[in-house]
Amino acid sequence: MRCVLTTTTHRRRTVALCGAVLLATACGQSHGHTPQQLSEMIAETVRDSAGAGSLGLGIPDTAFDPARFACAPAVDPELPGGWRSQAPRAAVEDGEPVELGLSDTQGHSGTVTAAVTGPDGETALAEAALGEGEWIHLDYPDAFDGAELVPGVYTVVWSDTESGAPITCDGFEVE
Repeated sequence: MRCVLTTTTHRRRTVALCGAVLLATACGQSHGHTPQQLSEMIAETVRDSAGAGSLGLGIPDTAFDPARFACAPAVDPELPGGWRSQAPRAAVEDGEPVELGLSDTQGHSGTVTAAVTGPDGETALAEAALGEGEWIHLDYPDAFDGAELVPGVYTVVWSDTESGAPITCDGFEVE
């Protein structure tokens, strides 16, 4: 179909009709993918084009915001699951150990790593074995070699130890 404007046609009607025809033509041709498949393809393309240290994927430039109880940029979980993390939602007193937790409602098991970045920018690591359907808990700084607890905001990035795939991000604040 050709869309032609003449002196007797109404521009708005013609533009609307031409737009509808183009949309119907484009949407009528099937590409063979479901919306879920398209979403996964887009996410995979973004990950592949971004590189390991790029902004936007949450690693390594993610920072926890205690006012929003969220990390920005958010971690893009590369390991499927129903991940839940646990950290104090109120500022803790300096000197008290901080309990961090992780669980997967979809039954993932294996070794995970918690990378805690303190207010000074230093990162301490600890590993834990995650059982299917269970919570694991790590006390910061006790379970982390060379870690110190000082006032400020801490970012916790959980990842799969074997693959290095990021899982989720959380954090806490120390007064």
